[in-house]
This record gives sequence, structure tokens and C-alpha cells, in this order.
Amino acid sequence: MSLKFALLRALFHGIGAIKGEKYRYSQEYEDNFKYMDLGEKLWWGYKSVARQIENAEKGKGIEKYFAGQDLSFNSGNAFAADSKVTISAGGDLSSSEMIFPENTTQLWEDIKDFYFNADIVCANLECPILESKPPVGVPGMCLTAPKLNTSPDMFSRFTAGGKGVNFFATANNHSLDQGEEGIAATLDFLDSKGYRHVGTSRTQEEQKDIPVIEKNGIRIAFLSYTYCLNGEDPIPGKEYMTNVLRLNKPDTDIALIKDHVQIAKQKGADVVVAMLHWSIEFETYPIENIIEMGHRIMESGVDIILGGHPHVAQPMEKYRFYDPYDKREKEGFIIYSLGELVSLNLFSKNSRLASIVKLELSRGVENGARTVKITDLKVLPIYISYRAMRNGETDYRVLDFRKTLRELRDGYNPHSFDRREIGELERLENLLYERVLPRESSRILI
Repeated sequence: MSLKFALLRALFHGIGAIKGEKYRYSQEYEDNFKYMDLGEKLWWGYKSVARQIENAEKGKGIEKYFAGQDLSFNSGNAFAADSKVTISAGGDLSSSEMIFPENTTQLWEDIKDFYFNADIVCANLECPILESKPPVGVPGMCLTAPKLNTSPDMFSRFTAGGKGVNFFATANNHSLDQGEEGIAATLDFLDSKGYRHVGTSRTQEEQKDIPVIEKNGIRIAFLSYTYCLNGEDPIPGKEYMTNVLRLNKPDTDIALIKDHVQIAKQKGADVVVAMLHWSIEFETYPIENIIEMGHRIMESGVDIILGGHPHVAQPMEKYRFYDPYDKREKEGFIIYSLGELVSLNLFSKNSRLASIVKLELSRGVENGARTVKITDLKVLPIYISYRAMRNGETDYRVLDFRKTLRELRDGYNPHSFDRREIGELERLENLLYERVLPRESSRILI
């Protein structure tokens, strides 16, 4: 750690001590650098390098609400399924100065059987792929947003050489890091490799061409939006290139989402999935604004929300809503933040814990009517492992969190964790069971 960064960290700890109890709880704010005042920037810096926030907004009942969630999705006796499809989802795929092809040879080894064993495997691609420029990653110590860029070789790691992630959301706060050229190059690259995507567009027609994937007779539409562009404005006259809405604000107009849902329904979508880059960084719970926004989006006809961006895992919710297209009550699923997938925040300890979810969708007949519904949910907690090896090299991989803890308790330590890291794993276990997961989670855990 550099002296400059050590002093900054000490400064933020001092600010936290002065702020006292206020800095122990989530607060209502947009988390958007374009509109932050000095106090909000200090709040962000404190969470980034000093202490992540594990307590929800005070007096809102948010912790109790998520702890009491029933995340079982039972088909019910009245439902007779004749076809099924599975979607697995992981969090943010980013570029980092500390993550590269040479230290990710075993990236997916521990979780691939769960994550990749689905009809659709999706994640958020949080870095452009502009081959004419060198890769740029997040540095180990960072207080400003770098202009990211990744390489085809690193992208091949994301997809496990064609056996891994196969659908990408591209709307996020780094979408414009390499400008208009970067958006076009990224989408051209994905197209050349045969990967479907949504969230950024080369033309207005492409923005309106909502991708609908049909598997086993079930049609699933995907949408993607970001709450900001790291202080940048959408390209003048080409606003269609980035699906950006201020999702963290309570009064934001979501007409764009409603328009896209309508297009998806016109294309015959049975299920609409929205991959949202939103919520508040380094906080375990979504604030009330975010929860209300999630409900508004579902009530516009979205069935599943897969959230990302906060760099930490956040809770899940089963939300009953009236679908304006099906004209009936439905059960939707929201995960407010999956957390990291391929990314590294050295000073955000809670960023090492993340989630992968797998949803089963079934088509069938219920009370004489044909329908598609969520019939199962499984959750795999994961641990982001980054280790310095004895030979001076490093190793980055994604581990099955609960399996790793079981091995350690059985006296097996294949990753050579030291006492400090074992202590961190145990602390994160408490965070997982006490705050991220509901009280009753045994039926959904892998």
C-alpha cells in the first residue's frame, strides 16, 4: 500500500469516527458521481476503502423484510408442466490490473458444473473490448473510475473457451469508457463470436430489437439498463447507444423499459428478464428507493430482475405483482445484486462474497390456461479468491463458498489459506446467513 493511499484510508476512518452512528447505516442517495456533492463523495470513499455498510436504512424495516422472504417457487398442484428451461446468472465481469489470462487458468473449475449447466448462462460484461487499444484494468488501489478495456484472450476466459457465459448484458457505468468506437467494437466482437447481448446498440433499430431466446418452446426476452455512465452523458444524437436511466432515483421515468417490455411481448416473449446495473456500491442492503424501483419495473411486465454493480452481494426477493399483459397475479424474482464475478476490490472485504443463481422456468397448464412460471430457484454463494503464490505468481479463481468452508472444517486446505483469510471466510459466512440470505434458505442453497 502506498503512503498516499494509507493516509487516505486513515482519513476516511477518521471521518467515519466523526460521523459516528450515521455512517453505520445505508442512506438515501443516488450513488451517481455526476450529481454527487462533497458529502456524498466522502460517504462513497469511506465505503470504498474503510468500511462497507452492512446495516440497512434505519427505521425502514428493510432487514426484517428480507430476512422473512420465502424464496421457494413451487409449481403447485394445479400446474402441469410440459417443458422447462434454466437460466443461470452471475455478476460483473470486469477488467483488472491484477486479473489476466495467465493467473485465471483455473477460474471456473470449482463452480462450472453449477454455473455453466444451464440453457442460458448470463453475466454483465463491464468492460469494452476494443482490440485497437491495450487492455486497461482497475488498479489495486483506486478512488476514481478508470476507463476500462479488456482483451479477446481475457474474454475467452469469461466464456471458458465457448463453454461458459453465453449471454451478456452490456449496459453499465463503463459502457462508454472507450467511447462510441468502444461500444461498436464490443458489439461487433460479440457478434463475431456468436454471443447474444443487450444493453448497448449501434443503431436505434438495434436498441428496439429486443433479443428473445427460445429454448424448449419457452421464449425469454432480455433487457439491460444502467443507472449512470460514470459522469458521462449519452452521446448527443445517439442516445440509443446506451440504455441509461437514473434507476437509483425514486421519481425516474421508466418509459423506456415499458416500451421495451411491450416490444418483447409483441415478439412473443413468455418471460421478460431485466439485467439492471443499479443499487448502491459497497452496501449489503438496497435502499428503499431501489426496492420501490424494482417493484415499479416488475409491475411494467418484467418477471425477473438480475441486479449488479454494488461490488457486494445483496438480498433476494419474491415479489407478487399484477402483470399488465397477462392480466393476472404472478410471482417474480429480484436479486438486488449478484456481486462480483470476475473483479477484484482489495480494500472492500465484503466484495469477496457473491452469488450465482439458477432459475427454472416451466411451461404448462394451470386452471385450464397455458402459462410459463418460475418453478425453482437455486443459489450458489461464491468466494473470490486471489492469492500470491510462493513462486511470485498470483492465482485468481471463483470458489464454491460453502464447499470451501466445509473442506477447511474437515482439515483440508487445498488453497493454502492462512489464518487471516480463514477468519475472513468465517466472517463472510455470518454476513451471508445473517443478512444476504433469508432465515429459511436451506431449500435454495447448493
